[in-house]
Amino acid sequence: MFYGHKEPEHFTREHEYLVAGVAAQATIALDNARLYEQVSDLNSKKDEFIGLASHELKTPVTSLKAYLQIIERELPGGQTTFKAFVQKALLQTNKLLGLISDLLDISKIEAGKLPLSFSRFDLQELAADIIELMQYSFPSCKILLTCKALPVMVRADKQRIEQVIINLLSNALKYSPDEGRVEICVSELSSRARVSVRDFGIGIGKAQQEHIFSRFYRVDVKDSPVSGLGIGLYLSKEIIDRHNGTLQVESEPGKGSVFFFEIPLEGPERPEENLPE
Repeated sequence: MFYGHKEPEHFTREHEYLVAGVAAQATIALDNARLYEQVSDLNSKKDEFIGLASHELKTPVTSLKAYLQIIERELPGGQTTFKAFVQKALLQTNKLLGLISDLLDISKIEAGKLPLSFSRFDLQELAADIIELMQYSFPSCKILLTCKALPVMVRADKQRIEQVIINLLSNALKYSPDEGRVEICVSELSSRARVSVRDFGIGIGKAQQEHIFSRFYRVDVKDSPVSGLGIGLYLSKEIIDRHNGTLQVESEPGKGSVFFFEIPLEGPERPEENLPE
């Protein structure tokens, strides 16, 4: 521009600074574009690795669980100490299988292949069954169904919605104090069904609430014994999103948290049931 213009000294020093600034910004933009491509490629390879590793891990861990169950069944009645060890090993194996399943679900979500199988069921009844199941695992914390025992019929993927409720309830129980309580309520709001899980534990700050549903994000709690990969809430939100619903949190440090989701109530028959989203 400077040397090719037909008029000599047409551009001023200010023009030169302007052009140099534009060139610098363009260079940065090109560098950022290249870096973005590299990061995207690495993310793709990472997701592929997670999917493959999870798939390869699931088979041997499932076999390990089967062998432990056989050992537990075949142990003589007087071997109470060994039975207790086997039961603890089974508990840890189930936790590992749960983590592997969550990682597999993440790889399916990233590939857009998370299957949903819609059916008609009572959300209130499902919540009651989950409470009965979870109460055995957390006997020191009381789980209460605080709403009226009225049917709340939805058409959704029952297994996936159960997965969401169990995850929300497990988190509430983990972060609740001993001898505490957790409340669940299933209700109808206009054309939507709502499930809320309330705990009275440590609570979550506003800054952390903005990232709570991000993949691999964990709430930073000082001296907390709670472990995990930070994928449960991410999976839960993805599942609810695929049901045309919403998953949200209301919390204040020191005053507990309320996680709640809403999905449409039972609608017309869906001819595309049992097909992947």
